[in-house]
Amino acid sequence: MDSSDIYLIRCWRNDYDIWKWCRQNDFISDFEQREWFDKQAKDPAIKMYKIVLSGKNDKEEDTLKIVGVCGFTSINPWCRRAEFSLYIAPAYQKNGFAEQAMKLLLGHGFDNLGFHLIYGEVFEGNPASKLFNDLGFYFDGTRRDFYFRDGKFIDADIISMTEFEWRS
Repeated sequence: MDSSDIYLIRCWRNDYDIWKWCRQNDFISDFEQREWFDKQAKDPAIKMYKIVLSGKNDKEEDTLKIVGVCGFTSINPWCRRAEFSLYIAPAYQKNGFAEQAMKLLLGHGFDNLGFHLIYGEVFEGNPASKLFNDLGFYFDGTRRDFYFRDGKFIDADIISMTEFEWRS
């Protein structure tokens, strides 16, 4: 990601259709987004990527359009593990971009970054749970009543995949 993406990404994270599945408790300010961007750019425990759609414009010129964000956080090189992060812009959801991006992210994590385990957290009711299950993630457990959303406590499932499971 580069600094030209900051405003767009903040708009997406503050959109209810994305926000409701993220850990943040409040909307992200411009200042907070810039602070996060600067931190993730310097922190070796974070690797974030934009998801882009390539195409051609009406002049047959190549174009790239950012449609989402994915990456790894809590990278632990000693234990060779990381937590994944993924969201697709509301206007581009339900077009298969999440599946394509997740497969690329997993391949990058296991093949290029040398991870042994990639894990994540999925809120109760998140439709992405089906995708993660279809990709072969294992259910590790539930954090009961762990987050507060829309006036109620919700569970969060912990999921993971090992390098061996990815290669199988």
